Amino acid sequence: MKRFLFNLIVAGSALFLCACQASVKTETAFFRDFNLGATVEQMKVAQLRPTLGSSSGGTAFGETTEREHVFNLEYLLDRQNGAPFDEAIFLNRLQYEIAGQISKAGARANGSGSSGDIFYFNYSAGENRGSIDVIGARVEGNKYKLWCVVRESAGIKSDD
Repeated sequence: MKRFLFNLIVAGSALFLCACQASVKTETAFFRDFNLGATVEQMKVAQLRPTLGSSSGGTAFGETTEREHVFNLEYLLDRQNGAPFDEAIFLNRLQYEIAGQISKAGARANGSGSSGDIFYFNYSAGENRGSIDVIGARVEGNKYKLWCVVRESAGIKSDD
């Protein structure tokens, strides 16, 4: 009887794990590889010196797999290092860099927009749909903050 219960528990656990594996959908290369801090660092903006940074993420499983990655970065504006910081030029360049990363990762930008210190992209790849929102703002006079949220849903059947 003990052996039967043990085998039943093992079989039930295996079935549960298989069912969970089937519901997990993979993320796009863009979602997996994107890092806002690394992108800004590669841009080599002389006036931005990183001071604080954090990121967090989460995944929810169900009919679709929902993922989210949040970046919160803070920079010190270094007026000694070149020309004054031009936020509009920086955000336009950052938007261009992110658009290139979306394309390079094999995803397609389906829409984008910007207004002042905010921009966004919607993208898709296969059964994955995602968005990225970026906000930049001067704080405390000599600091600059960047917030970014990347959201992605995997397992969405498309009519395309």
